Amino acid sequence: MYVKTIMKKNPLTISPEASFYEARALIRDKGIRHLPVVDKKHHIVGILTDRDIRTAAPSDATTLSIHEIHYILGKLQVSSFMTPADKLVTVTPDTTFEKAVQLMHDYKIGCLPVLDGRELVGIVTETDVLETFVDVMGLKVEGTRLTLALEDEPGKVHDILEVIKRYNVNLISVYTSSYKVEGKRIVVFRIRTHEYEDIVKEIEKLGYTVLAVDKWPST
Repeated sequence: MYVKTIMKKNPLTISPEASFYEARALIRDKGIRHLPVVDKKHHIVGILTDRDIRTAAPSDATTLSIHEIHYILGKLQVSSFMTPADKLVTVTPDTTFEKAVQLMHDYKIGCLPVLDGRELVGIVTETDVLETFVDVMGLKVEGTRLTLALEDEPGKVHDILEVIKRYNVNLISVYTSSYKVEGKRIVVFRIRTHEYEDIVKEIEKLGYTVLAVDKWPST
């Protein structure tokens, strides 16, 4: 899976010459947290976040009058308080989904502008990543979640899949992590059935440890 399959194409943008009030109105009215800033060629020059808006606004302790505040903010341009392009972490449409997630995790950022050269063609946000995770894990599909402890050796996952296949049950997803229990890797199989008893018994007859069985959605 690649960024081009999950990104929001042609995202809402703003000019670097736009005012504070224009930017705030867009972010509030559209309910967005990240607003790319582009020039007339649609080249990325920065990004603006809801946090930038809050930071740029005067504090409650200011001694300025309401008239002075409105005048200053009306003159304040987006370019003066955005995060500039040279400080942005970006991806291309052909960046893998996994790499995009890793970048967001490692840099602790909530979005990635998607560029074709310098041109902005999309944006990937935390929401897009979570929606993709829900889809990949099949979390909207009813079934059963089997949590197993398997030896970290080739062929172990295949043995479990063979059992599932013999019962003519569809596999929704399978995933693992580096977390281990008594030296065994934790592997989660999500299968499209609530009739799991015989499957679990056969898996245990093969000598594998079934740590937990959960129906999905939980009842």
